[in-house]
Amino acid sequence: MAWIKRTATALLIVLLLLAGAVAWLLAGIDVNRYKPQFEQLAAKHGIALALDGDIGWQLWPDLALQLDGVQLAPLAQPDQPLVKADRIAVGVALMPLLKKRIKAQEILLQKPQIQLTVDKDGRGNWQQLTQAVEKQQSRAAEEPPKLEVPAGKSGPGDRQLQLALDKLRIEDGRVSYSDAGKETQYTVEKLRLTADNLVPGGEPGQVSANALVSGSALQQAVTLELNGTLALDEGIRGLRLQPLQLSVSSGPAAALVSLRGHLRRNGPDAPWRMQLNLKAEAEPLRPWLDIMGTGLSVRSDTALQKFSLETSIEGTGRKLDLTPLQLQLDDTQFTGSAQLRNADMPGLDLTLRGGALIVDNYLPPPPADASAEPAEAPVEPAPAAAEPEPIPLPLTAMRGFNANIDLGMEQLQAFEIQLDKPQLQLTVDNGLYRLQKLSAGLYGGELNTNGTFNARAQSAETSVSGGLTGVELARLQQALFPSERVKLSGSASVNWTAQTHGADTAQLQEQLRAAIQVSSDQLALAPFNLERGMCQLVSLVEKSPLPQREWPAQTRLQDLRANIAVEGTQVQVREVQAGIENIAMTGDGSLDLHKGEFDFALGLALTGQKTSADGCSVQNDRWRNRPLPLRCKGSLDDAGIGSCKPDSRRLDDLAREELKYKAEKKYGRKVQEKVDELKDRLKGLFRRD
Repeated sequence: MAWIKRTATALLIVLLLLAGAVAWLLAGIDVNRYKPQFEQLAAKHGIALALDGDIGWQLWPDLALQLDGVQLAPLAQPDQPLVKADRIAVGVALMPLLKKRIKAQEILLQKPQIQLTVDKDGRGNWQQLTQAVEKQQSRAAEEPPKLEVPAGKSGPGDRQLQLALDKLRIEDGRVSYSDAGKETQYTVEKLRLTADNLVPGGEPGQVSANALVSGSALQQAVTLELNGTLALDEGIRGLRLQPLQLSVSSGPAAALVSLRGHLRRNGPDAPWRMQLNLKAEAEPLRPWLDIMGTGLSVRSDTALQKFSLETSIEGTGRKLDLTPLQLQLDDTQFTGSAQLRNADMPGLDLTLRGGALIVDNYLPPPPADASAEPAEAPVEPAPAAAEPEPIPLPLTAMRGFNANIDLGMEQLQAFEIQLDKPQLQLTVDNGLYRLQKLSAGLYGGELNTNGTFNARAQSAETSVSGGLTGVELARLQQALFPSERVKLSGSASVNWTAQTHGADTAQLQEQLRAAIQVSSDQLALAPFNLERGMCQLVSLVEKSPLPQREWPAQTRLQDLRANIAVEGTQVQVREVQAGIENIAMTGDGSLDLHKGEFDFALGLALTGQKTSADGCSVQNDRWRNRPLPLRCKGSLDDAGIGSCKPDSRRLDDLAREELKYKAEKKYGRKVQEKVDELKDRLKGLFRRD
């Protein structure tokens, strides 16, 4: 065992000698003499460097230069530092140190503080710093800068300071960002960063970082973790990600972003070009909405559970192509492509094709049922319904960009309206929106429409035209204007043209002008029975009893044709024609959408012997093929089988005509002779000789 003791003693002596040699070398190098050169070198790069403390040596755990109290600021504003650090340690290589040369290999920043601000004009305080650095880089060579020690102060071995950065470390860093124009603030705290092999042109190195982010748009702090591999091109003109993964979490919310590719530019003035593969996913998605403070609540628990995005990004800051583009929202997948433009005017080209999406699942839940309140709660009279406040149109926000959008899906359900294979083609030209095409299968029919919306002026102007063929009215009514009383069934075709203008929703409604044509071969209208109304008319004019039978609470109309005009909330049915069994119907009317009231004046003419097989008959031939007046009036909420009754005002006119007819038929020419004789006598009284 004696040899072990002697060997250990020898190693200890060697280590002591080496430690003494290093201490002698360090004592012989006064690194503080480099302080002015550090500051001058930074100034040449447009940076105001302030070293408040001395430059010393750190022996453990690694050999390093230690700088205390470091500040970096734009050279033009040295009193407004962007970066502060309590301590910066610069690791040096041992072998060059033996030749009394300092070669920096590693940089450690302890508690750095970075202050980034944007003024109300949108200018960041870092722009002066980056512009000065880029300007100097365009002039300087790619070799590392040399520090010349002033004559008379340098030793024979002091030659230069070399920088070959193998590792960068940041401990307990803090980055704050504020935007005065947008009134937003963000803070990155507890920043820890490790980056290996940051030598331009070298092999790829590992990068890892983590931090805690909080800000004005976040309801709670978010944890960031970054891991990946990156490499710098020669001259720091490119960055390769192989790959880089960023995970974001906060409580139950988690998201992952993965990037692979490169960013490069040919020169300091050349734009950065990127070619990246991006993949991002968040599952569940809903907690992120709470963190962002949206306060969004949805109807379905299955909504907002998963989101993913995968695409290839290629281009510059002026134009980026995202091809192919794959999106997934819960169970709905979309595929397509996109292009982002940022030239003279921002622009977007987007083409997407998707599966089935139920938009209703993402809408706010319906209001709570008032009947669910406790019975003992005092019942207060309901206040009068206030008019909804007009919503101004965001006309300014609708300008200043261009877009070409082409969307198509297998199925879309929104506001309980189901659209089959909907397709939307929309172009935007600096506030001028052109709906090139909107088509879909709608409740057994086909929808096709187009139009324009002009938001370039102080008031918007819009026009739309289109048609809907073969739609099932019962399903359409239930979706658009459900009513417990009035029911439509059958199929119909509708064509329309409409125009309006205004600066808010109330003006758009008030200025709405539309023309609508409706046609239907078979249509059922409930709870009205127009045949019963016809028989009531016959009973009145012929003084006959009304047939005793069960009258169904509906009317079947054949060959319906109607022309409708819309002015604001008023709907005028200017002409309606239809057949009801052996009855021909004509008429007009109005509908007040705001009050929910209707008023129609109809004329019913019997074209056969009886209104129907078990209906009523007309004994007097004069009442056949002659419109008899019927009036349907009331509220949509209270509509019923008794809403359509004989029109007493118009019946009086018919009664007078009938009495005149009977008098002429009874007295014949004698009545006319008496009338002519009376006329001659009246003329004689006023004749002058």
